[in-house]
Amino acid sequence: MKLFDRGLSRIKILSEKKNISTNINIYVHRNHSFEMIGNILNPFLNFSGLEANIEYSSYDDSLTFEDTLKSGLHVLWLDLSRYNKGLAGEFISEKIQELRTKINSPILLAYIGDGINESDLKINDLTVVNIASVVNFLKGNAYDIEKEPYSGTRLSNKASLYIAQYLGLKIIPSILKPSLKAIVLDLDNTLYKGIIGEDGIENVLPKNKLQKKLKELKEQGFLLCVCSKNEEKDAVELFNKRNDFILNWNDFTSVQINWNAKADNIVKIAKELNIGTDSILFIDDNIAEIESVKSSIADIHTIIATDEETTLRYLDLYPCLIKNSVSKEDLIRSKDLQANKERQELAKTLSKEEYFKKLEIEIELTLNDKDNSNRIAELLNKTNQFILSYKRYNITEVENLLNSSDACIITAKMSDKLSDSGVIAILIAKKKDSELIADELTFSCRALGRNIEDIVITKMFLMAKEYLKTDLKIRINYQKGPRNMPALSWLEAYTGETLKEKGTISKELNPDIESYGLHIKEFSYVK
Repeated sequence: MKLFDRGLSRIKILSEKKNISTNINIYVHRNHSFEMIGNILNPFLNFSGLEANIEYSSYDDSLTFEDTLKSGLHVLWLDLSRYNKGLAGEFISEKIQELRTKINSPILLAYIGDGINESDLKINDLTVVNIASVVNFLKGNAYDIEKEPYSGTRLSNKASLYIAQYLGLKIIPSILKPSLKAIVLDLDNTLYKGIIGEDGIENVLPKNKLQKKLKELKEQGFLLCVCSKNEEKDAVELFNKRNDFILNWNDFTSVQINWNAKADNIVKIAKELNIGTDSILFIDDNIAEIESVKSSIADIHTIIATDEETTLRYLDLYPCLIKNSVSKEDLIRSKDLQANKERQELAKTLSKEEYFKKLEIEIELTLNDKDNSNRIAELLNKTNQFILSYKRYNITEVENLLNSSDACIITAKMSDKLSDSGVIAILIAKKKDSELIADELTFSCRALGRNIEDIVITKMFLMAKEYLKTDLKIRINYQKGPRNMPALSWLEAYTGETLKEKGTISKELNPDIESYGLHIKEFSYVK
């Protein structure tokens, strides 16, 4: 893919085929020129289905913001050499805080020069990029001081291309779109050089730079899976015997190793993980396999692993492979999914009460958990299958709700003797007159199928009802989307009503709902 190349050409990039599904607005507040980047940004954004309309401020070292600002991505594009070095960090921090009071939208600070301590910028929904780290590989070609009076920036034309690549592929889509969830990997000539069945277990050569990168992604919360045409016993033996491999067998959450079509196996993996195929990145060295999978699974993401260095560059730049923070739930997800197989087998033979008792399931309901506002915002923005309204609240909006007297957020955590599932459900509830309104509801697909949805969600509704002092009638907002059929099917069964494309449905809550021995604890952050 030309978009991921090191040898970028402005003409070739502009000729790339467009793939646009979402138009976005970007507002650039700057003290030096962004045009050389902005003019080439859209071909990179198009790879993620985005097309940007960019509006520029005038050159303004003082960063004077209008009183009313539009929604969209707001970019602070700054050359810090224009400020007093000792005061730049404090000034920029104050200006970002001022901007945050005017907008609920995400903010991207991209700067060149010195004077900022990024760890001091603890501001919600802020992404920070040190441009020097992006263009350092260009060495003396990164800057063109002689042309600065004419171009409006000391960055060279070549540097501008790579900044546009980095922002357009890696950064901006990761700010505006949900992150990917799983990386599905081929084995032979992908994770190592060689073929197990031909070269033997002792003779394949590990691609440990690639394995190290994948291990880092796993530690950030991405799930690693295997889809390979091989004998599974040979693959298990390989990872058990080869001490020089960075990855080990337990790093893989789901494994499909057989001689079936890879597209069928990837669909099985997606079903096992309870995620959509559009949340999967598939990496294989065989272009025929890549094309076959893409022809069967239109929304899957793919990388052709031609060689280790190229594969690493694609992974470094690939959209939506960034997590701004790693939560407890990210780290426990793989173990929880592996435990799901045992839970599913128990659910086939046990009654609800026997099932809850056997697994020692515990639920924690928390009212307005302010310590986990970032995690709440993250889940609201990345849940796709069990989500009712697609409201996509950002962190600022979440914090406003947590502090509102007419709204609340209920979170549900779950654990059992097999694993800790972390936060499995979020309810955004609001009060209108005496009525309770469920403005948004999400439920983790990892927790579905454990016979608890109706119980937990009803208890969440009742907890919100008690806090907001409403009656027992609840109005539940919903809208049909491309992926939320599990949520809508549950809502129809829960209410006994047929849903339209979008609307509100009413339900009388039962305060005496049977819990079948499920252990539920309630906590409140409201004082």
